[in-house]
Amino acid sequence: MRSAPLILSTILLAACGSPAPPPTPAATLADLVILDADIRTMMPAQPRASALAVNDGRIIAVGDAAAVQPFIGPQTRVLRVNGHTVLPGLIDSHIHAAEGALARGGCTLGDDELTIRQAAPRIRACIDADKDSKWLIVTDVNPAGFKANRLQLDAIDHERPMLLWGTDGHTGWVNSRALELAKITRGTKDPDDGRIERDALGEPTGFLVDGAVGLVLGVMEKPTPEKRLEKLRWVLPQLHAVGITSYLEANTDAETVDAYVDLAGRYELDARVTIALESSGADTDAEFARLKSLRERVGTQPQLRADFIKLFADGVMEHPTQTAALLAPYLGADGKPTASSGMRYLAPAAMTSFVERADAAGFNIHVHAIGDAAVREALDSFAAARAAGSRRLYSIAHLQLVDPADLPRFAANDVIASLQLLWAQPDNYSIDAVQKYIGPERHARQYPARALANAKAVIAGGSDWDVSSFNPFEAMATAMSRRNPEHPDRAPLGPDQALTLDEMLTAYTLNAARLIGRDDEVGSLAAGKAADLVVLGTTFTKDTGADEVRRTKPAQVFFAGQELALGK
Repeated sequence: MRSAPLILSTILLAACGSPAPPPTPAATLADLVILDADIRTMMPAQPRASALAVNDGRIIAVGDAAAVQPFIGPQTRVLRVNGHTVLPGLIDSHIHAAEGALARGGCTLGDDELTIRQAAPRIRACIDADKDSKWLIVTDVNPAGFKANRLQLDAIDHERPMLLWGTDGHTGWVNSRALELAKITRGTKDPDDGRIERDALGEPTGFLVDGAVGLVLGVMEKPTPEKRLEKLRWVLPQLHAVGITSYLEANTDAETVDAYVDLAGRYELDARVTIALESSGADTDAEFARLKSLRERVGTQPQLRADFIKLFADGVMEHPTQTAALLAPYLGADGKPTASSGMRYLAPAAMTSFVERADAAGFNIHVHAIGDAAVREALDSFAAARAAGSRRLYSIAHLQLVDPADLPRFAANDVIASLQLLWAQPDNYSIDAVQKYIGPERHARQYPARALANAKAVIAGGSDWDVSSFNPFEAMATAMSRRNPEHPDRAPLGPDQALTLDEMLTAYTLNAARLIGRDDEVGSLAAGKAADLVVLGTTFTKDTGADEVRRTKPAQVFFAGQELALGK
């Protein structure tokens, strides 16, 4: 029963008419109002809305037209989007934007499946087109099954040092001149995190894996600060064009940190960048002094953070590299177990010690782990940190193979799974270079997205560009279908591991924001959050399929309430 005062007030209001709402102060009038929209807020309490208002880079209201009407003034930009879907700015939880941009524009093999004989004419064309560079660097070499040695590369060019850089970022092929400059000989020891392939006489063949490629990279001329700025200015509009407004810059060196700080200081950084600093995982005073110094360089730049460290637990699974660490050995071409289970780039005790020290130093940890042994090692280290009381952010990227026993450990230890689900399709990587080398049972469990989701793991979306496309909608479509649109004749890769569109939208918004520790700022649309918005050129419905998602393009993208120019 209603109280008498409430009944009396209702009668009086009815008699006098509804009072006019108080005038909205000029300071709270909106810069931007979006109406007639399908707004996916990513907020469980209010998952859908049709209007929102923005003032001074922040959202000030989300709801329906009536909710935002008081904020509309004479200077407010009112945008009607005809029922199209509006999302929070998308977040890539694992990308190499700066280094990937530096690699663009040179000689490339386009990730095509080629033999060295087929690649040679294209490489020679690059040599003819570039007579001035001290090194010839060929990018986007599809490494799955690719074979080349220094003598074959010498036949193409023996005077200028040459590096063929694998698309996976873990493999390289060099000629004799490059080996000479890098001082790689039969007496050179393999680095702890890599391999120098050798012939029967012990001589380097020119095929290098992971840390061994670093020996060559270390003697190359470094890009100038001006070149780094130029490439960042180029890549940001490309990211905006697919809706990305925030990202985790993985495995970042000092020069890249300086470039971001410089760009932000010039007020040209229209993205929120969380930097994961590269580290060998050495638990030493010198290493942590270096990491802290890089964090301090970022200072108080609001769009930059440098509170993550990136570690490598292993390499990659594809033949012939096979440096991903597995719990059971790789198989040979005859289907029988070999003597190799891959490589762990950090001993378990060393990783656990490093994670513990990083916690004390105020750093979060992001780990590259492809094989199930590497995933277990990372989980073991994080579980030990949690048991000791750590509340840092922990995440594992890639997760091509996870032992079923380890799936519940993600939720139990609050470890976020950063999945690059554009890879979860049948191609020469996942099939030709992997299937027969790990057997049918393990192969069926590649990229276990549904298994992780069923185990209550938090899944964040990412690309690992420039290994593969940074377009989130392509990754979402593949996650939904597990098919390869370029090879529709191939059966889907682990179709039982597919995710829904709603799950993938959450992965690229709220969950990715959690991974980078910015969920109080981005990843959802609510009053007080940053006005990073993506207006699609379509409307997502419960019937929207993978093919339509793959074709999706943002019509407009806003960063802190300002519309961005989109790259083409």
